Amino acid sequence: MLVNKYTLIITIISLLIPFHYFFSIAYSQQNQTSTAQSDIQQGVGPFVKDPNLKVETVVSGLDLPTSMAFLGPNDFLVLEQHKGTVQRVTDGKILDKPLLNVNVSSEFFQGMLGIAVAKHTGGPTYVFLCFTQAKGMNGGPAVGNSLYRFELVENKLINPKLLLNLPGAPGTQNNGGAVTLGPDNNVYVVIGNVLSTKPKEPPVRTLTENYRNTTVVDGRSGILWVTQDGNPVGQGILGDKFPLDLYYAYGIKNSFGLAFDPLTGNLWDTEPGRLKNDEINIVNPGFNGGFGVMQGLETLVPAAQSALVDFSGKGKYHDPELVWYKKVVPTGLAFLSSDRLGKQYQNDLFVGTYLADGKIYHFKLNASRTHLALPESLTSQLSIPKLIDAWDSLRPDPITFGDGFGGISDITMGPDGYLYVVSINTGTIYRIIPTNYVTSETTITNSSLLK
Repeated sequence: MLVNKYTLIITIISLLIPFHYFFSIAYSQQNQTSTAQSDIQQGVGPFVKDPNLKVETVVSGLDLPTSMAFLGPNDFLVLEQHKGTVQRVTDGKILDKPLLNVNVSSEFFQGMLGIAVAKHTGGPTYVFLCFTQAKGMNGGPAVGNSLYRFELVENKLINPKLLLNLPGAPGTQNNGGAVTLGPDNNVYVVIGNVLSTKPKEPPVRTLTENYRNTTVVDGRSGILWVTQDGNPVGQGILGDKFPLDLYYAYGIKNSFGLAFDPLTGNLWDTEPGRLKNDEINIVNPGFNGGFGVMQGLETLVPAAQSALVDFSGKGKYHDPELVWYKKVVPTGLAFLSSDRLGKQYQNDLFVGTYLADGKIYHFKLNASRTHLALPESLTSQLSIPKLIDAWDSLRPDPITFGDGFGGISDITMGPDGYLYVVSINTGTIYRIIPTNYVTSETTITNSSLLK
């Protein structure tokens, strides 16, 4: 079979540009925000633009916190990426001992990555963890990326059950790892293409990365879904053979954020591009994100969609809902289903970024909640809808909600109905509340709000 010419061009470009170049750009941009980071350390930031809201510190002193999940009011679990620990924080205090400590690989994208909690009335409390297992010792070489289910009993995570054993090779990049529970009570986890930065370690080419000249499907480059016992859901969207029957979506380079719309049940994700073209997507069953052939808007690569793998029509590509041409590295995202910050924000989408000083972007959705309702003033120099091509960390824009959070890794809504923000760079978890907040306010008790 002849290699599609568009796939060939993209492959050649990928080989010519060393992957570590992406990180040189990323770190260069991060260094440009050093003044803002210094301001954070001196107490100037973080902040939100709405004068009726403020930011408070919930807990600090964490070591590279990646993701959090609530057990109840003022009670949550948080992951420390390279220590391999699960910490419990109650009333703003970290317990003396972690609930779990496992050996994890500790390269940039590896470690403790994602968490979700499922509480069963009269039954167990399950904690789902995605992490990069290390061989022999903490910081050792990766064995794989694993999704485990634990039971929470007396401040210990016990009875581990391996639900998914996912690729951890050939490289250390793009492990994904975000985990969430769906409205169907199934477990959703994302994994990227697990790429190496070493030229002598060629990437694995799979159908789920839109490479036609292969039959390999191994669990990478997709959003997978399983029951809470680790079984496939139904007969499979793309196919009924393992592991294709585990895929909810595919064609995904990497992702740090998954969230379900509380009104429609639709899944949304964030996806950082390689050198550019960071995305926000609505993820329908069978969604093909295009990675391996294209990233960003089809308008800029008009012939590429014909090169995508569609699994006999079961996979469907559509454009992202928003693309940052200049990198911001979008991470966690959350829908605010409460009105505690004001009815003007209820059911809106909030997205955090790692670069761009640790910004929070705020989006309303259209009437059918299938697209972002982007402000008319938000346009690119090319006048291309859904494209932001002139991001500047020093210039405010109509979608910026907050700034100066210092590298956001996760955003979630707590049982109290407020937004919680995890800053991996500062080791801090913040909460956004009204300026007139009263500590005796009633807690929202709907268990479906717990991540």
